[in-house]
Amino acid sequence: MPASAVTAKLNALTLAGNIPVSVTIELTRRCPLSCAHCYLPETRGRAARGKELSAAAWGKILRRLADAGGLYLVFTGGEPLLRPDLPELCRRAKALNFDVRVFSTGLGLTARLAAELKKAGVSGFELSFYGRPGVHDSVTGRKGSFDASLASARLLKKAGIGVKMKVPLMNLNLAQSGWLKKLAAREGFGISFDPVIAPANDGDKSALKHRLSGRGLPAAVKLLAGTPAPEPEPAGAGPDFLCGAGRNVCSVGPDGTLYPCLQLPVRLGNLASQAFRDIWKNSSWLKKWRSAGLKDLKDCAHCPDLTFCSRCSGVSLLEEGDIFAPNKPACAMAAAQRIIQSKKGVT
Repeated sequence: MPASAVTAKLNALTLAGNIPVSVTIELTRRCPLSCAHCYLPETRGRAARGKELSAAAWGKILRRLADAGGLYLVFTGGEPLLRPDLPELCRRAKALNFDVRVFSTGLGLTARLAAELKKAGVSGFELSFYGRPGVHDSVTGRKGSFDASLASARLLKKAGIGVKMKVPLMNLNLAQSGWLKKLAAREGFGISFDPVIAPANDGDKSALKHRLSGRGLPAAVKLLAGTPAPEPEPAGAGPDFLCGAGRNVCSVGPDGTLYPCLQLPVRLGNLASQAFRDIWKNSSWLKKWRSAGLKDLKDCAHCPDLTFCSRCSGVSLLEEGDIFAPNKPACAMAAAQRIIQSKKGVT
């Protein structure tokens, strides 16, 4: 059976059984950068960074997540490399048979740490890049951050860890996409593009001015179509066009707060004091969410662009105040994709 078919079957089975096969853990909301589009209010100085759980506390949570069916684990932040115990946490997760990846800026990585993370069982790192050094540094707010991230990516590759460049697409850097594709090919890195810029978790919308619009949207659609598909994830569109958040996907904040997913900041409970299974099975919010379907997407149900849409419920909640509402970036991208497809059909 092809790998894509196996992934699709796993996705369907875990959605049907509400098995949290894919977990994202924010180890910290501290970060050496202050990116213009960041969704974390902590990195923009609008919120305190809060409590971070110890490695021992995370060890207990990881075991409970594994017992519930977790297979894929991402450690992220903020910047997870700011946690000195990151290798230990990766070892603990790998011992529980998780596939372990890290989302990072790469800042603070050394050759010794890269080797230690490889030994701990990390299968891949994903690092954000925005363009040539000047563009990259202007987005991150830190001079020299491009050189530091690229040096770290090279150290990771040399250590035998897979590297992917993640590129958020904005009006600040769309013109850099070709250069970044060439850089990834030259260095032997993977690359993926994401055109969705979301409001911050505290509702602040100042980053939305960086969203693509006008001619940038068709350009982004063509760019996405011309790059390799992302690595298969056991998450995505579920029955009735709702995503896997709170079904086969979940995320955990630095203090142990459980969320349906990283982009859907609904507090379900806290794993530092509550058992995962109790929250996952008994949350009234999750019960309501899991019973929802296309019938609840009243403004979307008969949209001509529905088959092209990759709507995010988290963006709808943060931007529109309604988890079931359409959201502007999804609508615009779906319309652009439909127009491009229709032109292909004509020619």
